[in-house]
Formats: sequence, structure tokens, C-alpha cells
Amino acid sequence: MFKKILYITGWVVLLSGVLGLLGFAEVKRNATPCKLLDIRIMQSDSDFYITPNEVRKLILDQQGNIIGKPMDAINVLKMEKMLSANPFIADAQVYATLNGDLEVRLVQKKPIVRIMNSDEESYYIDSAGSIVPLSDNYAPEVLIVNGNVNEPYNMYASRNVKQLAHDTTVHSMLPAIYKLASFIRRNKFWNSQVTLVYVDTAKDFCLAPRVGNQRIILGDTTDMEQKFNRLWVLYHDGLNATGKWNDYTTINLKFNHQIVCTKK
Repeated sequence: MFKKILYITGWVVLLSGVLGLLGFAEVKRNATPCKLLDIRIMQSDSDFYITPNEVRKLILDQQGNIIGKPMDAINVLKMEKMLSANPFIADAQVYATLNGDLEVRLVQKKPIVRIMNSDEESYYIDSAGSIVPLSDNYAPEVLIVNGNVNEPYNMYASRNVKQLAHDTTVHSMLPAIYKLASFIRRNKFWNSQVTLVYVDTAKDFCLAPRVGNQRIILGDTTDMEQKFNRLWVLYHDGLNATGKWNDYTTINLKFNHQIVCTKK
């Protein structure tokens, strides 16, 4: 019994000591003046939609000069929320260290398609379905969708196109464009072969290939994978075998279980 009491007492003392050290560390961190603002955009390349200097300016505009300011006088949560709301940023983490560093870690959004609407307004949709404006710093090489796309940026800037797909009160082409762009991006061959998608007056998706000069009419995104599979068979067993890549003006995939080709 005495050993058990001693054992429990030892754990209580140890736990109290750990909590005391943690409390001391927290007090020390709160009183420590900020010595460094360390901003890192976590990616393997240097293609910045928003630069570290632009992020620094956003922080200084909100918080003022934070160098030399006690850590407990810096509103880290407010800063993190502000950065997370930036249209180029997918995730923001801000935290202070015991030695006085304020570390900012950011992940950029990844555009997969550029929309050029009928009013000659451009914006992106990213891999998560968010609407992203153009950047003054970098223009990624992604699929372009143009033609009869009427959706203005301002109307959809705060929306996610994946959620729009389930909203019966909204009639928009953006969910279908996102679905098509996501499919093309996932496939190495189609990502290389399809460079442009034109939306015609019938709201059909028409593909512009890198090899060949045909107009490929996909229609809508219904049975999209099967349509691309039929096109692949035509490419592999037909055009590639005969070498007649430019004999047709139109390849129509709209019809079930068939391809209709129009010769020049």
C-alpha cells in the first residue's frame, strides 16, 4: 500500500513539474519580443502567385511593424485568418517559437483550368474547386476554356464549384468545366493532347487537340470517360495506324457508343 501511494505521489510530482515547465515556457514565449518574421511558401518550385514580400506587406498592413513587439501583442489567429482568406492561398499556418521567431507557412492554390468568358474576363478554377483570380506574378500553363461561357468572376469568386454542382438554384457551366478539366489533368495523354476547350452556342464542349486539326465535339460531360475511351480507340487503332490525322474536320463523340467523323 505504501509503495502504491509513493508511486502515485511520484507521478503527481512529475506531472506538476511538467505542467510548471510548460507554463513557464508559455509565459516566456508571450513576453519574448518578435525577432524574425519567417515566411515560407511550401512548394518545390518558385512559381509564386503570391510572393513572400506580398505576404509580408499584408501582415504589416494588418499588424503594423511586429519586429520588437511582444509575442502576446501579436494577434496570430487574426493574421492566420486573414491569410487563409486570400484568394491565392489554400492553407495558412502561423505560430511563434520560444526564441522569438514568428513562422508563417503557406500553401498556394493549384489552378487546373483558366476560364476566358464571353466578356473577355479571365480567372482560374483550382484543384479543390475554388475560384482564383489572375496573378500579376505568374501565369500557369493550364487548360483554357473559352467561348460561350457567361459566368462572371465577381458572381462566383466566393463559391466553390463542387458545391455549385449540388445547388439546384444555380445554373452554371463551372461545375461541368471543373469536372472536364479534372479528368483531363489526371490523364497524362489527354493533359498533353487537349490544350483548349471551346464552348459553342449549343453549350457543347469542343476540344482543340495538339496533334491533328479536327474539331472534336464532346457534348456535355455525361459518360465523359466512355467518350474519351472511344476517342482513344480512334486515335490508336485508326488515325495512328493510317497516319491520316488531318483527313477529318470534325470528330463527334456526342452519340452513344459511336463516333461520327466528317471528312474534309
